[in-house]
Amino acid sequence: MRPFPSPLAALRRDAGGGVTILAAASMMACLGCLALAVDLGSIYFESRRLQGVADAAAIAAVADVVHADAAVRATVQANRLPEPVTQKVELGSWRADPAVPLAQRFTPSPSDRSAARVTLGTDARLYFGIVSLGRRHTPIQRKAIAARSNLASFSIGSRLAGLQGGIANALLSALAGSQVNLSVMDYNALAQADVDLLAFSDALRASLDLTAASYDQTLSADLTTGQALEAIAHALQDQGSTDAAAAVRKLLSTVAAAKPAALDKLIDLGPIGAQDHAVPGQYVKVNTFDMTRALLELANGNRQVALDLGASIPGITKTTVKLAIGDRPADSPWLAVTAKGEPVIRTAQTRVYIEVEVLPAGSLLGIANVRLPLFIELAAAEAKLSAIDCSNRRAGGATLLVLPSIGHAAIANLYPADISNHKQPLVEGPAPLVSVPLVTVTGQARVDLTAPVWKTVAFSPAEISARTVKSVSSDSLIQGLVLSLISGLNLNVNIIGLGIGTGPVGQLIGNTLAPVAPALDGLLNALTDLLGLHLGQADVRVNGVRCGAPALVA
Repeated sequence: MRPFPSPLAALRRDAGGGVTILAAASMMACLGCLALAVDLGSIYFESRRLQGVADAAAIAAVADVVHADAAVRATVQANRLPEPVTQKVELGSWRADPAVPLAQRFTPSPSDRSAARVTLGTDARLYFGIVSLGRRHTPIQRKAIAARSNLASFSIGSRLAGLQGGIANALLSALAGSQVNLSVMDYNALAQADVDLLAFSDALRASLDLTAASYDQTLSADLTTGQALEAIAHALQDQGSTDAAAAVRKLLSTVAAAKPAALDKLIDLGPIGAQDHAVPGQYVKVNTFDMTRALLELANGNRQVALDLGASIPGITKTTVKLAIGDRPADSPWLAVTAKGEPVIRTAQTRVYIEVEVLPAGSLLGIANVRLPLFIELAAAEAKLSAIDCSNRRAGGATLLVLPSIGHAAIANLYPADISNHKQPLVEGPAPLVSVPLVTVTGQARVDLTAPVWKTVAFSPAEISARTVKSVSSDSLIQGLVLSLISGLNLNVNIIGLGIGTGPVGQLIGNTLAPVAPALDGLLNALTDLLGLHLGQADVRVNGVRCGAPALVA
C-alpha cells in the first residue's frame, strides 16, 4: 500500500498560480514607479511655477530698485503660491560679456543698481512621499536675474544747419561717381531732417523680403547702396519728411547706387540688434545728410575725392581740392547703439590738400600768380558713452566723453604727393610760392593741435529732444587757421640765384595772401563740415535715450 503524500510536498510540486504572484509583484513595482512619477511631476511643476514667479519678481525688482523688496513681495503674493515663500533680493550690476562666465556676470553693488538677483524658496507637495520619505513636502529654490537696459545712441558730426549747393554738389558727385545736382533747398532738407534707423531697417527688411529677420540680420544682408537709399527715403516719407525723401531719391541714378553696401560695418545697433521690431517709444534717429554721406563714402571704394572749384572763390584765380578719407579703426562703426562704455565711435582719419593761385594786387618783378598749397591732416575724433541718467524715468539724459579731432595744418610741399595712403607718413618741405625767370620764393609754415584730453559733455532730456549738437574744442584750437599759417610763413626769396632777405617781395606775398585767408578758412570749414570733421573739434549729438527697460538675463 502506497503512503499518502504529504500536503507540503504536494504544494512544492504544484506550479499553478505563479503568474498571479508575478503580476502582484509587478503591480506593486508599477504602483511605486507611479507614485514616484507623481511626486517628481509635482516637484517639476512647482519648480517651473516658482521659476516663473522668480522671473517676474526679478523684473519687478529692477524696475523699482528703491522698493525692490516690496515689489518682489507683491509679485509673489499676486501669484498665490500654495506654500509660504522665502525671498532674497540682491541689487547690483550685470556685465553682458561672453568672455565672463555666466555665474560671475552679476556683481552685488550698492551704487550701481542696474540689475537684480532674486532667490525664492518654497515647499513642493509630495503625494506619496510620506510612504518613502516620511514627509509630505520637499524644499525647492529658484533664482532669476534681470537687468535694466538703459540704452543710448549717439553720433559724431552733425553741425550742418544750411548748405551752399556748389561745394556740396561737387563733393557728393565725387563720392557718388556721377554728377549730383541737388538744389540748396534739397541740401537744407537733408540737413534738417532726421531718419529713424529702426524705421529704416524695417523698410529695408520689407523691400528685401526678409521675413522675421532681426535688425542685425537685416543690416548684414547683401544689398546695394541704391536699396539702402530707397529705404531711407521710404522711412522719411512715412514720417512726413517728404522734401528730404525726394532729395534722397535723386541719388538713386548715380553710379554709387549700384555698388554693394555693407551696412553692418556702418551701423551697430547693439542690444537692439537682436530685436525684430521696435517696442513703443523706441527709436534711434540720425541726421539724414550724415547718413547719406556715410553711405556714399562706403560705396566709394578708393575713398578719394578730387574737386576743381576753378575761380569760384573771390580773389582766387584757381582752386583745386583733394580729399583722402581713411578707414575707421577696426570694429568702430560710424554710429552705434550701446549700453555703458563701448564701443568708441570714431570719425575717419582724413587728409585735405587745397592748392590755390592768387593774383597779386600789384606787379613786382613780373610776378603773375602766387601759389599757396594748404595741407590739413585730421586725426579721428572719438566719443564714448560715460553715463546714462535715468533718475527721470520718462526722459533720460546722457553724458559723453569726447576726444576732439587733433592734427595739424601746413603750408608745404608734400613728399610723396599722393595723400591717399594713410599708412605712409608724408614729408613736408618748403613749397614754391612764386616761380618766374628772375624770382623764386619758397615758404613753409605749420600749426599743430596737440595735448588732447577727453572732455565731458552732458546732454539733458530737453537737449536730446531738441536734437542739440554740441561742439567740443581742443585747448589748442586756433581761430583763423589760414591767416595764422600765412602770418607764420618762413619765406626764402631767391633773385637771380642769390638768396636775399624777404624785402619787398616778401611784403608783396604777405599783402597778396592775407586778404584771401578768410575765404580759404570758409572753404576749409565748408569741406570739413560736409565731411562731419573739424580740426581741433568734435561735434556730438545724443540721438536718443531709453530708460528702464528691464529684461531677464539669467
